[in-house]
Amino acid sequence: MTMPDSSDQITPSIFAVGGVIYRCRRRDGKPEILIIKKRNGFWTLPKGRIEPGEHELVALHREMREETGLRVVIIAAGETLIYPIIKGDTLCTKQVHYFLVRAHGGKLRLSKAEKIERARWCTLRVAMERIHNPRLHPVVRWAAHQLGITLPL
Repeated sequence: MTMPDSSDQITPSIFAVGGVIYRCRRRDGKPEILIIKKRNGFWTLPKGRIEPGEHELVALHREMREETGLRVVIIAAGETLIYPIIKGDTLCTKQVHYFLVRAHGGKLRLSKAEKIERARWCTLRVAMERIHNPRLHPVVRWAAHQLGITLPL
């Protein structure tokens, strides 16, 4: 595969939604978020594509359920990440709109179809340490702010 040069056209974006899923711990009421470990070995946040003609919020609920088995309640719309990706020989952009969502029913289950190996509830501080992709750190910081938590720089 050859890398596209600057004269190549960037195709239209791939649109996706992601969720910072949180719950409050029973013992002390402090929030913790769900991170997932994909088959590539990296911890991340659940996300997935918006299907053609699908509304963003419908896609969010569907993707959270498909990837985690959980039903969610939307708390706040947040960060949108836009970054280049290569699909085959084509340079594209991917736009992922993240939401803060609260777990509200369902049973946590791993999706083999989505290549998820593990899931873990953890504090936002631990999530910052575990999540490999630095693009996601501002998303976690935003969620922490929404939940009234200050994370160290």
